[in-house]
Amino acid sequence: MTHRTYTIGEAARLSGVSVRRLRFYSDKGLLPPAGRTESGYRVFTDEELVRLDLIRCLRDAGVGLDAIREVLSHELSLTDALKLRLRALEAEIASQRRVASALRAALRSPELTEADLRRFWTMTNLSRTERRNVIERFYSQVSKDVRIDPEWMRQMIEASTPELPDDPTPEQCDAWIELSAILDDPEFVATMRANAKEVWDGANFDLAAWQAAADPFIAKAKDAIAQGFGPESERAHELAQEWLETSARVMGRAPDDAYKAWLRTRYAAHDARAVRYWELVAIMKGQSPQTSPNREWTWIIDAMKHHLG
Repeated sequence: MTHRTYTIGEAARLSGVSVRRLRFYSDKGLLPPAGRTESGYRVFTDEELVRLDLIRCLRDAGVGLDAIREVLSHELSLTDALKLRLRALEAEIASQRRVASALRAALRSPELTEADLRRFWTMTNLSRTERRNVIERFYSQVSKDVRIDPEWMRQMIEASTPELPDDPTPEQCDAWIELSAILDDPEFVATMRANAKEVWDGANFDLAAWQAAADPFIAKAKDAIAQGFGPESERAHELAQEWLETSARVMGRAPDDAYKAWLRTRYAAHDARAVRYWELVAIMKGQSPQTSPNREWTWIIDAMKHHLG
């Protein structure tokens, strides 16, 4: 059977690939010509044009020349070649998302500096271990000269170390950048240390008792919110009184005016970033910010302010 042959110029016109590119593929051994004319010019057949279509497709997908050569020589299956390319693309996309997150964060700075950009870029490219180190450093600063229970600190570090996926969303990258900025703020660290010192340096604070009391109470607050009770409702009044007595007992205090005054002082000194902290952790875990107990604690505090003020 006689195959129709094409000069390199004809093959270029039929395929839409330049003569220069055809020569390049041919010289690299990807597209050997079917033969040559007496004058030494390359000639191609329909078989080479089909092969060229495959080469073009793989190149458009970003597959490298070495991998294409292995596919064409059957050393590498087409499926495996595409899987390799897909993994490379996914890694590239994840990297580009991190770059975009760093740029977004940088552009939010009112007076952007080169140091800011480097910091944002570094924050988006940390490994999980490095992110954990950031969290641990924060809690180490907060606990300085404070008798914080090591188990409580371990729980907080475990709960708040961001578990970003290999391919984080822009929202997750932005959340990590925002959280890292909060953790690096000396004012926030000082506020959290002062709060910790006031609680943990009290001789009668019992972490286990606090957790045992707080968890079921959060559930009661969540139920009240679900039923539509506001912080000013009678139901909120009942829960506020219950929490006053429960928290005082756990703190080794009496639920008297002095304890109420102490609570008011703590509420007044509350830093809103402590709430935002857990919202950002939830976002990094791929959850809604509302999955943190912030809503319930905010409701309880509002109820306490209104009914026990």
